[in-house]
Amino acid sequence: MRQMGYGKLRIPTLLACGLLLMTLGFRDTFAQTEMAKQKEARMQWWVDARFGMFIHWGSYAIPAKGEWYMTNGHVPRGQYEKYAEEFNPTKFDADLWAKTAHDAGMKYLVITSKHHDGFCMFDTKATSYNVVEATPWHKDPLKALSAACRKYGVKFSVYYSIMDWHSPYQAAADPDPEHPTYNPTHFKPGEKGAYIDYMKTQLKELVTQYHPAVIWFDGGWMNGWTEKDGQEIYDYLRKLDPTLIINNRVGGAGDYETPEQQIPPNGIPGHDWETCMTINNNWGYNSSDFDFKSSKTLLRNLIDIASKGGNYLLNVGPTAEGIVPEPEVARLDTMGMWLKMNGDAIYGTTASPFTTQLPWGRCTQKPGKLYLEVFDWPADGELVLHGVTSKPQRTFILSDKAHAPLKVDRKGDALVISVPKAEPDSICTVVVLEFTGKPEIYNPPVIGPELKMFLGSTEATVQPVPGAEIHYTLDGQQPTASSPLYKGPIAINATTTVTAGYFRDSQPVSGVSTAVFNRVEAKPAVRVEDTSSGIEYKYFEGKWTSMPDFGKLTPEREAVLPAVVLPAKRAQEYYGMEYTGYIKIPKDGVYAFYLSSDDGSKLYIGDELVADDDGLHGMTEKQGLIALSEGYHPVRIDYFQGQGSDGLKLEVEGGGMTKQAVPDSMLYFKK
Repeated sequence: MRQMGYGKLRIPTLLACGLLLMTLGFRDTFAQTEMAKQKEARMQWWVDARFGMFIHWGSYAIPAKGEWYMTNGHVPRGQYEKYAEEFNPTKFDADLWAKTAHDAGMKYLVITSKHHDGFCMFDTKATSYNVVEATPWHKDPLKALSAACRKYGVKFSVYYSIMDWHSPYQAAADPDPEHPTYNPTHFKPGEKGAYIDYMKTQLKELVTQYHPAVIWFDGGWMNGWTEKDGQEIYDYLRKLDPTLIINNRVGGAGDYETPEQQIPPNGIPGHDWETCMTINNNWGYNSSDFDFKSSKTLLRNLIDIASKGGNYLLNVGPTAEGIVPEPEVARLDTMGMWLKMNGDAIYGTTASPFTTQLPWGRCTQKPGKLYLEVFDWPADGELVLHGVTSKPQRTFILSDKAHAPLKVDRKGDALVISVPKAEPDSICTVVVLEFTGKPEIYNPPVIGPELKMFLGSTEATVQPVPGAEIHYTLDGQQPTASSPLYKGPIAINATTTVTAGYFRDSQPVSGVSTAVFNRVEAKPAVRVEDTSSGIEYKYFEGKWTSMPDFGKLTPEREAVLPAVVLPAKRAQEYYGMEYTGYIKIPKDGVYAFYLSSDDGSKLYIGDELVADDDGLHGMTEKQGLIALSEGYHPVRIDYFQGQGSDGLKLEVEGGGMTKQAVPDSMLYFKK
């Protein structure tokens, strides 16, 4: 087999280095100098698009076990290279792929130019380990696909992995020649500069040869990659193409956030963001994965994301022959048909003006319009929308070509829209409200403080708004104009239900908010002697989809760590951890604990389950409250890892501490 080689991309001359350092010393980065309005203009097409196609395709389609097979299957580099010699996707049709994206209503497309395995799916002079030179196919799919995307009006974009399991400049986490584990790699001593030069060569090729609208980075968690490195790459690319959009995974910079396999409950206010998600469970083609999400779930995901101001990047994983699997195409076709009738409610919209989710669905908006995406059709034919004081000029069902008007009445603070009793669309029906100017909307009041559990006494606050007064009750009853008028913080000395609403001219203009303030007693501390700093852990290996009972399993090893972190020595997939010890609380109070994990985790303090983040998922955060007395309290954290990336983090807030990682000084174990 021919050795796959990399071009020699070495350090510039000393003179060039000196000039470069002088230049860097006298300029700001693009992230610092670009004006907010300039960025807004550059991002506008992407924000309006809302829906894009992600494509994970490479030589990993040959073994058909997902894009992480090289590390998950512990395949040596030389053996893995042979898949390139078999890669011959004679059924690849760039025009069909672009048309599939277009017909699905997708406005942009992102394809892997180089995934973590290092195999390049484009014509690059930086390495011969690429689809044109190393395969019997000898064709450049990115060239064909970029042209096809232009034909169908789809913005062409590329994915690029910073981590590279094939690179001579990076070393595997476990370099066992017969059973290697690559993730996460690290730079070989003195080779970071060479790899960054390699990256710049390839990124310049991608920008100049294919003119992508977006570069979608990944793999920045490799050891040795820094925010400074990410900023350097960001600035380099923005010089090559000032219109380019770059995601945040480059590190140190980025134009938008990228939650993976999840939809943030409240979006990411103040940031552009995009949820990337698989149709089944894998990004790259896996011949045994038939767990496809339904068209209904996928469409409602899109609607939910748009209602929170985000984009949906939905993945397909083509086969080694170059075919997008039929179950994925079928679901995209259904989405496209819905969007042909209802796309006005998605494209070019902004997030819902309502601060809480509507009980029957979602809402998006454009100037002078509210789009009500109804998931749960009212059986009585009355769709109730609270908090809108403006009268709509016209109301109709978007998919109704005649736009026949719907009757709208008012009941208290709510609009009551008369709709057909028969549900027009079982996935989602869109009702449009058109207004003259911006509709006036009153969201339910915000009742503070955020933490509603207290010791002794506390005060409830209600956020005022101009032009309205606040009436409240302390017994859970619906407030009226004759209920107490809010004039300032309300003293709370016992468990109390506070309910509040906005009123104007003695009439309600908003829905109500209800908050339960729970007075509790602090859990007593335990007496512990002969402690030492740190936390004990037991390490297990096994395949789980939810938290096992570690007490019934035999650990592979036991040791002590200084904090709640994952041990350096661990499998990359299918393992579990049980941490046990004591947390030392500095003073009596109510404490919030924030447990984040990828995949599942649970936090117990004493015998109480405080935070539950169980299940298979990307990095998510769960919060729990508990009242604790000063002193030691037993603590246990259970964690398991399935496939893909892993992660575990425990943070605390309270007792005078702002939200922070649980300090090492708070963790102890009994000797």
